[in-house]
Amino acid sequence: MVKEKKGAAGVILDSESAAHKTIKFWTRVKVTSLENGKSTTVKILDRGPYVQGRILDMVKTAFSKIHNPSKGIFRGKIEWPIQS
Repeated sequence: MVKEKKGAAGVILDSESAAHKTIKFWTRVKVTSLENGKSTTVKILDRGPYVQGRILDMVKTAFSKIHNPSKGIFRGKIEWPIQS
């Protein structure tokens, strides 16, 4: 059985979850890779990252929409509020 992880927002993290140290919980942000131009939208549901040099942690499912998960990190930009 897979243990579901709860984020700091008090809810179970889903396939669109991300962690940021200061962005308000439930904020939807657009993350775009500066390396390949791909982007995805995630919800801030947790706090972090706590690794020097990182700005945002994304769940593996969201990360894989932009890059191969084995890469681990990429140069990107974060935008909010999201423009329709």
